[in-house]
Amino acid sequence: MWNWKMIHDEDDFIMYCDIENVTGSEEDEQGSFPVGECYQALPEKIIVWISIGIKKKEVLARYIARRKKAGLSTEGYENYAHSLGLVELDSLSRLYRIIPTMDFDNKDNQLGTSSLVPEGEPLLKGLKGEWSPVDSNETNDAVKAIFKFFYPPDAEDR
Repeated sequence: MWNWKMIHDEDDFIMYCDIENVTGSEEDEQGSFPVGECYQALPEKIIVWISIGIKKKEVLARYIARRKKAGLSTEGYENYAHSLGLVELDSLSRLYRIIPTMDFDNKDNQLGTSSLVPEGEPLLKGLKGEWSPVDSNETNDAVKAIFKFFYPPDAEDR
């Protein structure tokens, strides 16, 4: 099941992360992806599920217009509620990337493949689809909060 934690809230959007379904992003020798169990350190690279909700109608209108311009479906987007995606974190290099997956309406019906974090200029500032530094001034505070939650400066802070 999901265990969503509100990780960041700002004027344009709100972000939650699933604190239970965290896996390593690199296969081990057996072809498995490591999972951080209780009292076990997380792998150096992890993938975390995130949910992003757009709060401002103007931002949603820009998102719909951008989808339309890209030739993507906009059907049902007047009832858009949130986008589900992944954030991949690399603790050693202090890098991240957002991997959008699916958009949902207010009844949790799938609308289409998410394009919230397209190549080029992101719709939500500081959320990038390519590997980017967590510590950059351009990185959104939501990403920094997720990184700090899973890789706190002092592990006893968790």
